[in-house]
Amino acid sequence: MAACRAPVLVHDPLTMVRHLFLLLALHLAVQTSAQKADARTPEPLRRKGWLGLGFTPLTDSLRTVARCKDCTGIYITEVVPAGTGAAIGLRAGDVITAINGRITAGPGDLATAMADVRAGDAVTVDHLRGGARRTARGRFVARAFETDPHAEVIYDAVPYRGGQLRAIINKPPGQGRMKAMLFIPGYTCSSQDGWSADHPYARIVHAFSKAGYVVLRVEKTGLGDSEGTPPCEDCDLYGEVESFTAGLRKLKSLPYVDSTQVFIFGHSMGGVVGPMIAATERVKGLMVYGTTAKSWYEYQIEMNRLQGMLAKPDPMAFEADCRAQAALAYEYYIRKRSLADIATDPRSDTLLRSYWEWDGGQRIFSRNHEYWRQIQDVDLLGAWRDAATRVLVLFGGTDFQAFSRADHEQIVYTVNHRAPGTATLQVFPGTDHFMAVTGTMQESYDLFMRGDIPKLFELFDHEVPKAAVQWAEGQ
Repeated sequence: MAACRAPVLVHDPLTMVRHLFLLLALHLAVQTSAQKADARTPEPLRRKGWLGLGFTPLTDSLRTVARCKDCTGIYITEVVPAGTGAAIGLRAGDVITAINGRITAGPGDLATAMADVRAGDAVTVDHLRGGARRTARGRFVARAFETDPHAEVIYDAVPYRGGQLRAIINKPPGQGRMKAMLFIPGYTCSSQDGWSADHPYARIVHAFSKAGYVVLRVEKTGLGDSEGTPPCEDCDLYGEVESFTAGLRKLKSLPYVDSTQVFIFGHSMGGVVGPMIAATERVKGLMVYGTTAKSWYEYQIEMNRLQGMLAKPDPMAFEADCRAQAALAYEYYIRKRSLADIATDPRSDTLLRSYWEWDGGQRIFSRNHEYWRQIQDVDLLGAWRDAATRVLVLFGGTDFQAFSRADHEQIVYTVNHRAPGTATLQVFPGTDHFMAVTGTMQESYDLFMRGDIPKLFELFDHEVPKAAVQWAEGQ
């Protein structure tokens, strides 16, 4: 395998990396199956339908196992007793070929088929069992509500462009107005609902709720139980900033929140969105982990080289691909040429479709293409300069996704240049983008590319949330 890869940007969308992120979400859905719904939880939005199945992409070896030589679909690895799959009689080893008439040739198709389903809706699943075609029918079962050992979990909603986004609030016990934190995740279109207890994001949320902070998450458009909002994949950067700003305002409006003691924690792309919000909305403090400060054009070129080398490619083929991708990035990000125009060159068309995941329309890297170009054009350091708040920048030394310590140092330098002593950098030398202690970038990369998500979760660095909470307490 020679080549520079498409951007590998995390946790919670096609290429191998995209499949891994989708399978990660499915893995979490299975892990949360034991959680019980709380009948007292407010439910202003209809609950999303839940398959309750574990999956893996269908490989040639699995086709042999499933006795379907030329079939396409999704191979079921696990059936959760409380899920829709169990209710309609699906079994491990079945191959799903369509849901409600929508073909499911891969994880991306599965996500599309499940995008709008609600608990109680009719479901028809076409599948193969032992090579024979079968159809299962029934109704979708609701996903279980989350629980938190340190807080009540409240399901609420946030108005957004004529629709509603699901908001999930972890509210610790106690009286009076409490300090609070808005959590902003990375770039992928993955729901924030139903994280397993060992998910890095859940560990961050629970660390703050245990410390007495109200924590609010708001779904990206089209995800989770959200209604009347466009697909996440079609939303641009500014639309996403708008949705998380709406979440921040919701958090500040809660009667049990002290609106003067509200923090933001952004991971990965959340470290781009967070300062854009803090530049216009007053917050007590801003914490980010694993982000960037440079132009997206520069970042993507550097990332291609770093991740490409971790893949151990043929060196000359690797160099040729990196140069070709740099030229492609220049045409798109700097010259502002349209994807269709760039694709008139056959070589560029091939690169766009293979490495940039171009769908032939408006999406690259599983998002609206404007999302990426807007990151290129936004004055990110200007946002950091204008965010009139205290800042904690967290950096993992084995992070092969947000890999530049210099970027993190530049954020701190920019903030302190405006207001000396208000920004702090904290480094975790052996910790990666998943906040897992892996030792080296190579070890982290190899674990990720093997799809060993449980191991990454097991290696979680508990010092990261501890440091964040201690810093917030000091403000």
